[in-house]
Amino acid sequence: MRFGSLPRITPVRGSTVPPPLTSVATLAGFGAALALVSAVALFAAGPAFAQGSEASPGNRGAAPAAAQGRAADRAPRGASAAPAAPVTAVRLAANVYLLAGGGGANSTALVGPDGALLVDAKIDMASGEGVAAALRGVGADRVRFLVNTHEHPDHTGANALFGEQGAVIIAHEGVREVLAAGQRGGPPAPAEALPVATFGDGDVVTLHLDGETAEIRHMPPAHTATNALVRYVNADVYHLGDLYTRVRYPVIAGGTLQGFIDSTDRVLAMSDASAKFVPGVGEVGDRADLIAYRKMLVTVRDRVAALVKQGKSLDEVTAAKPTAEFDETYGQPGPLFLPVIYKELGGGK
Repeated sequence: MRFGSLPRITPVRGSTVPPPLTSVATLAGFGAALALVSAVALFAAGPAFAQGSEASPGNRGAAPAAAQGRAADRAPRGASAAPAAPVTAVRLAANVYLLAGGGGANSTALVGPDGALLVDAKIDMASGEGVAAALRGVGADRVRFLVNTHEHPDHTGANALFGEQGAVIIAHEGVREVLAAGQRGGPPAPAEALPVATFGDGDVVTLHLDGETAEIRHMPPAHTATNALVRYVNADVYHLGDLYTRVRYPVIAGGTLQGFIDSTDRVLAMSDASAKFVPGVGEVGDRADLIAYRKMLVTVRDRVAALVKQGKSLDEVTAAKPTAEFDETYGQPGPLFLPVIYKELGGGK
């Protein structure tokens, strides 16, 4: 994990945390280094940053493709998108909240006297202001830490807002690289929007604050190569971001289907029957929902693999409808699902 430009850094168990606050950041399974970060230029969200868009597979900064399962994507062509609902704070556990509404992905927050930990920053500054207002309503006057589960604009759009207010932004090192370079043809993000604490592949970062232990875990490449989850250990809440949802098929935008399966298996292994799972999109799920999601992933993989083994083309695989019995739950598979799985499993060779 790397921290840059943080005042009076005090090393703790191979990591660092900015004082003067009392909580401790610890690291598991990897060493840490300090790095100064450079300032970069203005970040502006253009039309390509529309809510629900996803990057194309294998390219963290590529142009967006149509996302799957969101209301805006199901609207008739030419129809106006409905205005985003206000951001509301819904308690999931004693001091852990779901921040639903606004534009972009679900956020969660840990609230307490040490300052709030926020996970994901919606799609734009206005939605970020909505998050800040909702947090004030539950007693959080400031965000101390902001975690980005990956780099896509619907998770990082208000980074600059919270960064300007002094939040320490934490993410996979690839998230910083993409934002600093400018994603999807946009300009580079400003310095205040960039993660200043980064971790690498397979790393785990542990934060101790507000009476809670929050683990930030990099997961196998699935939705993206950078995707991470946040586990609120005592609350038994898992913020999975776009590794999971109850309302659409996975969007494989730089990772693999096997990465989704492996990530789901890891979460099921570390969680228990009472756990709550927060998706990037849609309602919070329980263990039965996550098990059902895994069944869908494995079933679709095995069916596509069998068709690839028979030498079927992508069109033939699509026509065979390997997702048929799951479509009522997850909608119609989009362009970053079956075509990516087909290629991943050796189709077309």
